[in-house]
Amino acid sequence: MIQFDKNRELEMAINNLICSMVDMDDYVTAILNYTEKVLTPQKEKELIEILKKYHVPHDSLKFNLKRLTENPYFRDIKLDKVATETVKYQTITIKKRTLMSMNFHQPLGKYLFHQHPIGYFEKDIDMPVLTEDGSVWMSPAISELESMQAGIEKGVGKCLTMGLGIGFLPYLWLQKDNVESVTIVEINQDIIDLFEKYIRPQFKTDKKLEIIHGDAFDYYNEKFLNQFDYVYLDFWESSGDGLGFYTRLMQIKRDFPHVDFWIEDSMLYDVKYIVAPYLYAVYAGDSITEFIASMDGDLRELAKKVNRYFKARNDVIRTEDELLGIIHDKDVLRAILAQ
Repeated sequence: MIQFDKNRELEMAINNLICSMVDMDDYVTAILNYTEKVLTPQKEKELIEILKKYHVPHDSLKFNLKRLTENPYFRDIKLDKVATETVKYQTITIKKRTLMSMNFHQPLGKYLFHQHPIGYFEKDIDMPVLTEDGSVWMSPAISELESMQAGIEKGVGKCLTMGLGIGFLPYLWLQKDNVESVTIVEINQDIIDLFEKYIRPQFKTDKKLEIIHGDAFDYYNEKFLNQFDYVYLDFWESSGDGLGFYTRLMQIKRDFPHVDFWIEDSMLYDVKYIVAPYLYAVYAGDSITEFIASMDGDLRELAKKVNRYFKARNDVIRTEDELLGIIHDKDVLRAILAQ
């Protein structure tokens, strides 16, 4: 079992970790009344004071509309051509100064506080969306563009993605001179059919674009993945459902340096939020059995994984750097999920 050297530095560090989680909850609660609403000048002043309090960047909440409107997919692909029995096209007007999430989580500081960058556009923007059973199914939203930016930039040579959606990432890859071809693995034949009929004909390119109808887990192996220069996995909707899929991938216990995962950092933050209080319980000498029992559902299973991992370690943590090294080490977090 991992152990701690009881000293003042570690006591302060582990308390700061827990306090950062409390601050995070307080921050989210504080901004909840502002998100998805039109931000009046007075409300903007109030919000900026909240951001200042929690040291969240606040120089400007005005987001450059060109980041969206000049994106090649938003500019070139017309979703109004889509009309199936289950999926319908719709235009949603985002009113100017409507506060919304512009990206997924960004860490702030060395503990566990983080933010989802927020902002607004200064003009109304008509957003094309595809709806299924009345709910938004897919849209080229700004948060999609921003959160995929690293994957877009790293695409090179023969690229592979798992998860087709509306072909957002494949289209942006195909715009790059250093991308030779794009392959997609998609499990849902209806999505493939929709894409082939309505969206793919709008992809003006001579480069190879291949779609494989299949389960991503059947293709997550050396023989298949090593055919490609870069791989980006994105077959989940958010960190909510994504952590389960990501955990299954980690349990396969393969390390592919050329493979990245959409919003991986956001999913791993969910793991950190179990690891930190677990280590606090170990440090304080609290009952680990009771700690695990206090969790519900999937969190309890995750807590069990955390316990199995740290029970197998026999090192002694003596400094804040060592503690934070464990908390933020991606290899450690992946190893926990692989249990």
